[in-house]
Amino acid sequence: MIVIATGLTDGMLLFLVASGLTLILGVMGVVNFSHGGFFMIGAYLGYEFLRGRAVSTWLFLLLIIAASAATAVVGLAAERVLFRRLYRLPEVTSLLGTYALLLILEGVAQLIWGQNPVTQPEPNGLVRVFTLASAQIPRYDLLVVGAGVVTVAGLQLLIKRTEFGRQLTAVAEDRFMAGLLGVNVNWVFAATFALGIFLAGLGGTLAGPTLSMVPDIAVTFILQSFAIVIVGGFGSVLGSLIAALALGLLHAYLVTYVPSLADFSLYLLMAAVLVVRPQGLLGSTALLRETR
Repeated sequence: MIVIATGLTDGMLLFLVASGLTLILGVMGVVNFSHGGFFMIGAYLGYEFLRGRAVSTWLFLLLIIAASAATAVVGLAAERVLFRRLYRLPEVTSLLGTYALLLILEGVAQLIWGQNPVTQPEPNGLVRVFTLASAQIPRYDLLVVGAGVVTVAGLQLLIKRTEFGRQLTAVAEDRFMAGLLGVNVNWVFAATFALGIFLAGLGGTLAGPTLSMVPDIAVTFILQSFAIVIVGGFGSVLGSLIAALALGLLHAYLVTYVPSLADFSLYLLMAAVLVVRPQGLLGSTALLRETR
């Protein structure tokens, strides 16, 4: 039970970051290597908003949402200044541009918060553990898993049941035709990017109490997020969820029972899935045909 709880918690944190990356890549077609930088900014802003102290659960939730929204504002500024110049450029150019932004974000974090690790305590109401099948599981894990479940349900409702979701799908399929039909493509891009960065910031704020925050966490989480997007299938939110949970559970199992292989969990998952389904778990084979 401890392995399952740990795996689900880690997987949901990865999903929150990867879901935003999936939206940006699937709709805008931009390889956003700076996504991990916004995760890091969200973690540090959560630390600033909470002032590094333990607070009540409701105040914690309110402040992490505020910190995630502030991260989205930073992302919107980056979208206006940088990303709008990358939409029609080759993927290699967008990769280099967003990697440069990642380095800038890391440098800004070092100037403001330094290189020494900082930590954020868990909220007062979630410090204790509860017992399930003789296993003691932190209550904070329930909050993280619950946030992931709400995010999955919210994204599915947004994409499937709202006008914005229909516009988002149309732009993802053919932005030129969507523009001819009256869809404001630039607005859809900006809203999608803001939502994706909000999710990255939310993942960062929720991860704050579970790790030591240093600027280098940006690179760690972006590599894992890209792997989840690839394994889950480009543009598939549900695919990213399945891949993130699979990676979290696999890593937790290997850490507990086969620690010598724990560092290779990401590569083992990618190899196992992509050998059988090169397009990812829920990806389309159309992308593979287009790249041949």
